[in-house]
Amino acid sequence: MCEARLDALRIQKVIYGDLTEKAFEQSDIYQSLIRDFERQRLMIMGEGAVFFVVLLIGMGFLNRGFRKEVSLARQQQNFLLSITHELKSPIASIKLALDTFMKRPNLKPEQIQLLSRGALTETERLHNLVNNILLAARIETSFEISLEPLNFNDLIQENLKQVRTKFSNVRFDFQSNDELPMILGDRFALNSIIVNLLENAVKYSPKGDEVAIRLNKNGTFLHFEIADKGIGISNEDKERVFEKFYRVGNEDTRKTKGTGLGLFIVKNMITAHKGTIQILDNQPKGSIFKVVLPIN
Repeated sequence: MCEARLDALRIQKVIYGDLTEKAFEQSDIYQSLIRDFERQRLMIMGEGAVFFVVLLIGMGFLNRGFRKEVSLARQQQNFLLSITHELKSPIASIKLALDTFMKRPNLKPEQIQLLSRGALTETERLHNLVNNILLAARIETSFEISLEPLNFNDLIQENLKQVRTKFSNVRFDFQSNDELPMILGDRFALNSIIVNLLENAVKYSPKGDEVAIRLNKNGTFLHFEIADKGIGISNEDKERVFEKFYRVGNEDTRKTKGTGLGLFIVKNMITAHKGTIQILDNQPKGSIFKVVLPIN
């Protein structure tokens, strides 16, 4: 619009001969129009720049949201793949044992005991898997802890005994201070923390290797550590392994079993007790899961 007014005035002045072209360009009217035009041009450019920046920011948010949704969908797909395998494996083992009992009624006592022990182990594994799935669902809805005085040393010993039975190919080294105070905690939740951390360490430990367990008191807190000598965890994955369904690597090529719920449950159970958990690098390799829980 400024250019149109400028041209009209220029034509008018030249036609009537009041001003020459050069004289008109030096007039106050001309300079005022030029300033007006420049001001509007800069304003339009500024608005355009702001719009462009807002557009870039919006595209960034959309892209981040899209990638997050894709990542979540991939994790859920991996969970379905893993849970299918985790359910089929114990069911197949139990079915095989039952079929053997039916087809071979004259089995020797030691054979019956071996098959029964295997079926019982797989049943326990299936039971723990279903419990983890139900517990993960409860955590996000209505889970509440029920506090009572507990001996954390005894809890570790009890759970370690069960884990040793399941994983006889791994050595466990448990050291603790015998004069530890009682801790206020939820028995079910603390058992879940211990079992999930122990089984997680076993998964990534080479056969015949050692899992170290340490328990001690520091001020008004209990320090509980589980160290393995496995492949270790990258700094990026340390931030994500406590997410629901998250597992390191791809489900199609992964060799370790699991559903991506264990560490999610551990993190939430510890938080419910107002504690903390962190992952440290073990030397020369492997990981250390360090749990700090308030005694009262």
